[in-house]
Amino acid sequence: MKKSISRQQFLRQSSTLFGGAMLGSLVGLEGIANALPKPLIRMMYNENPYGPSRIAQRAMQKAFKESNLYTMRLAQVEFAELIAALNATTPDHVSIGFGSREILNKAALMNGIDNGELISPQLTFEAINRYAQNTMKSKVVRVPMDSNLGIDLDAMASAITSKTNMIYVCNPNNPTGLALDSDQLEAFCREVSKKVLVFVDEAYHEYAVGKDYKTMAHLVSPEHKIIISRTASKVHGLAGLRVGYAIANKAIVKRLNSYMNGSLNVVGVRGAIASYSDKNFQAFSIKKNNEALQIVTDHLDSKGIKYLPSHTNFVFLKTGMDIKEFQKRMEKHGVKVGRPFPPYTDWCRLSMAKPEEMKYFNQGLDEVLSL
Repeated sequence: MKKSISRQQFLRQSSTLFGGAMLGSLVGLEGIANALPKPLIRMMYNENPYGPSRIAQRAMQKAFKESNLYTMRLAQVEFAELIAALNATTPDHVSIGFGSREILNKAALMNGIDNGELISPQLTFEAINRYAQNTMKSKVVRVPMDSNLGIDLDAMASAITSKTNMIYVCNPNNPTGLALDSDQLEAFCREVSKKVLVFVDEAYHEYAVGKDYKTMAHLVSPEHKIIISRTASKVHGLAGLRVGYAIANKAIVKRLNSYMNGSLNVVGVRGAIASYSDKNFQAFSIKKNNEALQIVTDHLDSKGIKYLPSHTNFVFLKTGMDIKEFQKRMEKHGVKVGRPFPPYTDWCRLSMAKPEEMKYFNQGLDEVLSL
């Protein structure tokens, strides 16, 4: 039996269909598409604009078929074995986390349990500092940047006291994009990690390789208290699935693992396994990122705008305008840019989109700054 409708409902539906038909006949389907609001280009969260690789996507689709099974542990073991092989170590030196954020939080948890103080640069990624202060009520000693907005390792070392339990170094640093001198960082880590735990956050490791940058993973040993963290959220395009890992000595990994809350899922881990094995996609993503960086930095150079050399998938540039106002104005040009990083509130962290999209930032920048 057909459901009856009222005259008012009939007229409403008819007018909607008629209006759509008339609009289509007047402007065409292409015109309708152009009339719709376009999504803002995301240049604020340091994401990979190409998303996961096709190989990773296929692996995740396959993983859905085992989502009714308790196979997470098997996938996690397989991923740890892969990461160990890629870093010339053994699986008992690898801890898998729900993104590198969980690794950071659990390190801050360890520091708080030990009643230690944390030393951190003034301008850096804040996750570990927030967890230490807000959750663990630990004291965080902030060390000023050097004159070039780089991490001052000498000042960091000088800040160590008998109460210091951990030092945080993000390399390359977020939000500046700067990488530390490899020899200086290695000397710092070798010496300091004999006394306190050194946490080296290498979230942008893949983007930095080959640019006067060197990982500190080779320093992991029983004699050195050091944690290296990395993530599948950046070059691997798996930000929404939260997969990260740490490399450390066996004792530190055992303790980290004892605090993990088991939030990982089999789809994300299977995707990460596939992506870390997909060297072609990693090379493609890095190549496109470098092209996008070149387009932006060439434009900044032509306009005389100050920025810091980047070893990452973002660039830190000085707008001379309060970042909240800059965000608002850039949105009118179809671009979402990064958040404030106090006290450098007239600087902008700009994430790279696809090379062909970066022209929209350049055009918007010129109008916003009246260049």
